Amino acid sequence: MRIGTKNRWNGVSGPLMLALCCGLSGGLMVGCQNLGPARPGEVAGRYILTIGDADMAGSALSTKELGERDSTARDTMTVVTLPLQEPTTPHAQIEVSNSALCPPTCLSVSRDGNWAFVVEYRGPAGAEARMVSDLPVGNKLTAVDLRDPLRPVISATVEVSKEPIAVAVHPDGDLVAVVAQQARQQIVITPFKDGQFSGEPAAWPLIGLDADDSRPSSIAWHPDGKALGVTLQDRGEVMFYRFKRGDGGELALAPWGDPVKVGKSPMAGAFSADGRHFIVNNLQWGDDVDGYNVGAPAGQLVSIRLGDMPGGLESAEGGAAKHEIISTATVGVSPIGMAINREGTLIVTANLQRSHLPDNDARVDPNARGGSISAVALSRDGTLTSVGEYTINAMPAGISFDASDRFVCVTQFRSFDSNAVDGELGFWQVGKGPRWELKSADFYVGVGKGPHGVLIVR
Repeated sequence: MRIGTKNRWNGVSGPLMLALCCGLSGGLMVGCQNLGPARPGEVAGRYILTIGDADMAGSALSTKELGERDSTARDTMTVVTLPLQEPTTPHAQIEVSNSALCPPTCLSVSRDGNWAFVVEYRGPAGAEARMVSDLPVGNKLTAVDLRDPLRPVISATVEVSKEPIAVAVHPDGDLVAVVAQQARQQIVITPFKDGQFSGEPAAWPLIGLDADDSRPSSIAWHPDGKALGVTLQDRGEVMFYRFKRGDGGELALAPWGDPVKVGKSPMAGAFSADGRHFIVNNLQWGDDVDGYNVGAPAGQLVSIRLGDMPGGLESAEGGAAKHEIISTATVGVSPIGMAINREGTLIVTANLQRSHLPDNDARVDPNARGGSISAVALSRDGTLTSVGEYTINAMPAGISFDASDRFVCVTQFRSFDSNAVDGELGFWQVGKGPRWELKSADFYVGVGKGPHGVLIVR
């Protein structure tokens, strides 16, 4: 590990070896007087989990062209154990089909950290594939056994619905919810027990809406496991559902209030730790935007105060709940990744900016190639307050807090540092003094091709 230099350690490249790489991140550090030098071993948790898409270049998000790729590379799930060790750190990697066309919520982990779940929105590219449209349509949900993190094993797969795009595990760990793009089968819940999908998946349409063909973009369980939030990117809405299990194990959903108009192109949503609010990241993409996403304006976070849920699933009162938008905050352009800290007091977003443009695009600013991270404070009453935006010399996607809330880990699908090798995980310190602050750490972990979703398991 080389310290105090922009040169990364380039011992062995590729997905089969991880190296801690030290250097300046290129991040714009603002107000970091309270944060000292960061050490790799201070990142807290049991392990870091990330998935990588080997089928497309980062520029495919703007050009729809897959770009040059290594014919031997495969989609992966990488497990990096914590604490990080210098100069190399223990890790494991297995092949798991996944797609960076999904939001980072295409990856989910059970609360006990023993099982990971990944949806397959698009299958692996064939030899002749050149465009995003050449990728086969996916339909699978994969379960990975992580009880021994350094020996991950695919324990089960199941076909759920066409183009599953996001996944969330029930707090009890015995149900896995998926949203997909197939009309009238957009919500799918499948039982999970002892490493196997233990029953037939149950599917529902987007009940409570006025159209059968809406395309959800994410799903999230309420902390008590009795409700679900579903974002609808094409409609600019969020729909909430009450959930109930019958005595015989049957599952039921019913609308919890009316759809909530949240703005333009909500990518994903997450419940606050106390379950009183739902936070949404609006990308501001659309047909009226240059390149659909390239010319997007600044992104937005939206805080929704949830209505009460009295009575049971059949309660008319529950169905009439009133959800209310109470606060918004501006963040960076295209905030594709979002995470809330364990205390429920700080939100960070990973913003694409224009980092997904090809190098020869006339719209590229040579002095600002990368993306950014935004930090937004969340108060107990749901109010959002912008803290700052920090540049990152890479194309970010997924983002996660560590177990101590003192570090943020962000995937770098590609880096604009000429010394970088493939995709990386970058790290940022989180400080709380008179005001929140972020500071880029000077170490990275190389993880191979196209990392996007990431979670730090506590």
